[in-house]
Amino acid sequence: MQTTTRAIHGEPSYTRVKREPTKLLSLYNTAPEAEITLEEFELYALDRLQVLRTIESLRLRGIKGDEFKMKLEEVMATCLPMSQGTVEEVLKDQVSHFILRIAHCKTEDLRRWFLKHESELFRFRLERLDSGERAKFMEQSGLAYDMVSKEDVLRLKAQLQAVPIFSQQPGYGQGGHTVEVTRTQFFRIPFTQALDLVAHRQVFLEAGFAYVPVERLVSIIVARFRSSLSRGLLDAFGSMPYVLADGRIAPLVNNMAKQYTGKDFSETKSGDTVNVNDLDMLADRSMPLCMRVLHKNLRSEHKLKHWGRLQYGLFLKGVGIGMEDAIQFWEREFTKIMTTDVFNKQYAYSIRHYFGKEGRRKDYTPFNCSKIILGAGPGVGEYHGCPYRHYDEANLNRLLERSGVGVTEREEMLKLSKGQHYQLACAKHFEVSHKGAESVISLDGVGNHPNAFFAASMAYYKEKNGGETGGKRGGKESSQSPAGSQASGFTAGGEGGEGDDRGTPTSPMAAAMEVEAGSGHPPE
Repeated sequence: MQTTTRAIHGEPSYTRVKREPTKLLSLYNTAPEAEITLEEFELYALDRLQVLRTIESLRLRGIKGDEFKMKLEEVMATCLPMSQGTVEEVLKDQVSHFILRIAHCKTEDLRRWFLKHESELFRFRLERLDSGERAKFMEQSGLAYDMVSKEDVLRLKAQLQAVPIFSQQPGYGQGGHTVEVTRTQFFRIPFTQALDLVAHRQVFLEAGFAYVPVERLVSIIVARFRSSLSRGLLDAFGSMPYVLADGRIAPLVNNMAKQYTGKDFSETKSGDTVNVNDLDMLADRSMPLCMRVLHKNLRSEHKLKHWGRLQYGLFLKGVGIGMEDAIQFWEREFTKIMTTDVFNKQYAYSIRHYFGKEGRRKDYTPFNCSKIILGAGPGVGEYHGCPYRHYDEANLNRLLERSGVGVTEREEMLKLSKGQHYQLACAKHFEVSHKGAESVISLDGVGNHPNAFFAASMAYYKEKNGGETGGKRGGKESSQSPAGSQASGFTAGGEGGEGDDRGTPTSPMAAAMEVEAGSGHPPE
């Protein structure tokens, strides 16, 4: 690919490009050849990742139609613009795709995630082309299909006219209308390449061929793109040793899939002071399942292993609990089974470390859902991770039941978990335990970050209680559980009762948890 020249004083020289479909959209069959800086390498990839994460978030929240288009276009205008038609925009689009392709080829979960959301992005951009641009894109991209002659269209007019055609794809809003067949270009396509349209009865079939109007070619082209990208991801996996041999980009590629592009909660509080004495109540009411399990097991066993302490400790930091309060909280639990001297020598340092007061003085941020899901699962005596990802169906069902989730909702969440839609299951849990929340608060980040779940819950109860979150000592709901939930079963001493919801994880995953390149992690 041609690169642009840079002006002597460092300003980029932009070159206008004629509005051509192949410039605005690509099948990404060939990687571009261009020189970019390491900073551009990372920024390009993170900007595209932000777009894909936005698609994921909008889907999690059930946003469709014009609202989906508007919100996605807003993010694309900032992160991945193509409206100006510059060589720089085309280069960024091409380069960012291939960077994320190599970063998401390592595991089946990563490949599936990238394939799904990159295909949705391709569909969205393809639908923005008019019929003429779409036809030209097909021609220039080698997507050759037999055009149906006008004579055949007239011969089959009655059958074609009887097929309902929708102006938009499912998921982007629906508005039915009947195509004027004599003014529409049809393509004759083997029905095996149009199974999506056949399944929805949106094409006429004859002798093993589907007669597809140009407006419905989107499904065919997206299927071809998805198939090509799937093969490309496997090819990229074969190239991983060569990529990782380059020490300049290996750390970026290794950690790109775990990069969080939303609010990191490094300095974010829920909006009200959180008192550590309210954590039992808040665990039942406002914490996502992953943090609730960690809290319950900390209170019952008075200890968590390294990854559990780190996952829960950073979460508490993100909700606004300061270092001194955090040390006192952990000391109060741990010293029920050990001396204060042992705690100070073996555990207090790591808390100060992730608050940035020891070691490299790096201020650590709470784990987002992607990092938790893609990290190593819990082993024997460990409780970190994501219950929707790391628990078997029986244990997850039991945990949800003890959390007060009804049978119907529980079955839906189990189905989502089984289908590997872990974050959708978590978002569903929020919906079930916070009735009508979407009408009174913003749900941005719910299902993507545990702290976003907690912050949204606190905002919900603040609205519900007329300005009181119930998260303070003496608040309206300081002794209440969420609506419909059972009692936690914990005594004043923190021991679990028969109805406790501590959870039981399945066997540990084989992969080891990775940390950000060069950042290390607090000592055990």
